[in-house]
Amino acid sequence: MSANPSSATTSVRSRDFDFFRSIRLRVLTSIAASVGWLSLTLLYLAFWTHGFSLVQSIVIVVVSLLVLAAVLLGSWISFGLGFVGRWTD
Repeated sequence: MSANPSSATTSVRSRDFDFFRSIRLRVLTSIAASVGWLSLTLLYLAFWTHGFSLVQSIVIVVVSLLVLAAVLLGSWISFGLGFVGRWTD
């Protein structure tokens, strides 16, 4: 037994708090990035596509979606890699 019985509870609790803080941060980032991408895409389609053909506009939207996906996947993969090796037999 340790000298301070609440120290084990505190360390588990702080790990859980960090876990939920990390999840909350990534969820909020995902929502904000998705809403921002949708807003900017709608603004682009409404105001700035006059000089481009339809195919060029579609390519720009698809490339921006791929960039958004790469950023969000990087965020979530970095979260998942933090748990590699944590649950071993």
